[in-house]
Amino acid sequence: MKKIFLVLLATVMMAGAGTVSAQSPDQAFGIGASIGWYGNGGHLVYAISPAIHVGTQFGLLISDGSTQLTFAPYGKFLFKGTKELKPFLIGQFAIQSNSATNVTSATSTGLTFGGGAEYFITSNFGIFAQIAVLSIPFNTGSVVSFGIATPAIGAEWFF
Repeated sequence: MKKIFLVLLATVMMAGAGTVSAQSPDQAFGIGASIGWYGNGGHLVYAISPAIHVGTQFGLLISDGSTQLTFAPYGKFLFKGTKELKPFLIGQFAIQSNSATNVTSATSTGLTFGGGAEYFITSNFGIFAQIAVLSIPFNTGSVVSFGIATPAIGAEWFF
């Protein structure tokens, strides 16, 4: 995970050395892919304005006889920043279904809040890094977590 983050950071820094002058998209649909937070997956996104994006993440993780499906709608508020680099806050509601061989299936739900930054290489393509700061599970016996131990990285393409 550290290597992926370093590669992403180096890409952002090299892209910033050019004369590209992009900004966050406005009233545009997009698709994306990310790793972290709720596993690997893709997402659909709509830029309501350059400052407000809404979307949903879909994830599928299959390993060692277990399957995890994720559906996680989110809202993202992007701050002004520079034309290319936009810090943001994100809130996400997640529903996860876990099943394993010879084990009862379980569904979990909860809210996650975090922050990060997105670098728009063009107005149609951005890469982002984010961290979860607060996770509030709704399942009985689950505990609220606070900290910065859950990073995620990804990319978005707007049409």
